[in-house]
Amino acid sequence: MLAQECLLQLKNLENSFMTLYELMNEYAIANPTPPEQESRTPELGMNLSLLHSSLIECDLENEEQGGAPRLTASPDDIEPSHLSHFIVAYLPFNSVTEKAEINHVLFEIYSFFDWLNKKNISHGLAGTNISQLVKQLCTKQERCLKLSQLLDNESGRILKDPPEIQNTLNDTFSVEKIEGSFVSLKGRRHDDIVRLRLPPDALPLIKLNDCLDLILGDTSEKWVVLEAGQVYPQVGK
Repeated sequence: MLAQECLLQLKNLENSFMTLYELMNEYAIANPTPPEQESRTPELGMNLSLLHSSLIECDLENEEQGGAPRLTASPDDIEPSHLSHFIVAYLPFNSVTEKAEINHVLFEIYSFFDWLNKKNISHGLAGTNISQLVKQLCTKQERCLKLSQLLDNESGRILKDPPEIQNTLNDTFSVEKIEGSFVSLKGRRHDDIVRLRLPPDALPLIKLNDCLDLILGDTSEKWVVLEAGQVYPQVGK
């Protein structure tokens, strides 16, 4: 009996040093689903492959292995905002929009974190009520998709008669301040605050701590939207 307990403790210790990809792969082996052949991680199945790709988009540590990126980050590196990106932005941008399909994906993601809990593997969402957070995030999806579309429309307007651009910034920006028709943005990879005028129809939708995936252009007089992508709320602020 004592030997079995020692073996279990040793296994838990080994698991605690595994990367996110390794843990996802171990879960997929224990809970097999059809491989997702169009994914760069088909061995994880469709649902975990989507989460894996989403976390790489969030700049979690990863490296090329076998010609494809693999998460080398620790499960402790996952934050609630990563789940926000996945649910509010990544899924609809990857054509996962039907309620039944969304529920199927989210059930497996919940099962993965429950599996981590049962194996006593520490992770960044351990103190989070994941079920409640998922429900909250699903209610924010419509607003963020509308805002994303309006920002994309704005970039289309700018590019119809493009101004001379001195510099560009390609980043995920957090909304730090809202003042009238302007927002102050701070990039994930750029520390300087950028002040951007929003189109009037976008103003009622923007919220503090929203994350905006944008390419901005500096005309020397003002910043303009050259390309707009995903929008999602930053959780925990």
